[in-house]
Amino acid sequence: MKKILVVDFNGTTSVYTHYFAEGLKANNDVKILGKKKMFFLDYFKNLNDYLGFNTGIKFLDYFLNWFWLLFNYKKFDIIVIQWLQLLKYTSIEVEFIKFIQKRVKLVYILHNLYPHNNTNPKITNRYNKLYRWCKNIAVHTYEMKSDLKKINPKINILKIQHGYFFDEFREKTSLLEENKCLMIGQILRYKGIEDALKVVKILKEKNTVIHLKIMGLADQNYLIDLNKIIDDFNIGNQVTLIPEIVPTAVFINEINKSTMLWLPYKKISQSGISYTSIGLGKPFVGYNVGNFKSFFGDKGLANIVEKDNVVDFSEAVLEVLENKDAYYKRIDEHAALNLWEANRVILN
Repeated sequence: MKKILVVDFNGTTSVYTHYFAEGLKANNDVKILGKKKMFFLDYFKNLNDYLGFNTGIKFLDYFLNWFWLLFNYKKFDIIVIQWLQLLKYTSIEVEFIKFIQKRVKLVYILHNLYPHNNTNPKITNRYNKLYRWCKNIAVHTYEMKSDLKKINPKINILKIQHGYFFDEFREKTSLLEENKCLMIGQILRYKGIEDALKVVKILKEKNTVIHLKIMGLADQNYLIDLNKIIDDFNIGNQVTLIPEIVPTAVFINEINKSTMLWLPYKKISQSGISYTSIGLGKPFVGYNVGNFKSFFGDKGLANIVEKDNVVDFSEAVLEVLENKDAYYKRIDEHAALNLWEANRVILN
């Protein structure tokens, strides 16, 4: 039995951390260090033990839990860490990583090479410094592995699996709302929502009636831009825009009721929504970015088209509508695999 600590200081990916820790268990003792965000975890009956401080003050908890880790790392055989938030401001966390990994096995999980929408070269340099010094980095995609090798050819890269989210909460397809398409999660510019609205317009002109629901927190200025596009395209009766945080129960229910999800993302390494879509049994249409084509499109779980091509995207939506039962069947077969357990490879 090994003692494993999975670190997610701010609970940045609470659901991922939950599933990842569950996959490592077997006969191992797995704990989580970081914020326990019940808003995202309340749907689960059994949760892992959470350690560290939780004063409710975000930055204070972040620093306190780093100090907790620096004083308690010796209690564990393996430290698995992710989401180093201070790299936006300083390289101090790289020094902490160097200190700990000299004394205990440490694995850094890389979700995105750099923060979304980052344009600051100083931040990029700090992340590159991390990749040059960290001994063990775990990635989910071959694309990410290739990017890392360009930065540090000598780096030890562990290929791990990204399993599916919420597959145990999948509902029967009788809940489907006809031709309901969904974009859910924080509403951000890189997610290509303007392109999605163009697709609705194209489909309307082809006399194909779909309903697109867009849900998630959004910047007020961006909402103004999106609402103007909706008005200009005269598609207000086919688009519902709900700019608010989405509780887990609503999140799961909305996907269960959808025919498919839309992910016209402009630039990503991978997306938690894609794994959620498949986990809940729904195909998606997306652009060829990150691992969308290699991990989903090539397996017949999603229809992936080239980026910025809204005409092909609209055709892909029609194709999924026409063949949705075949997609559902392939997803059922593929999602039965428990990919999370394969991540025990990092314990070796």
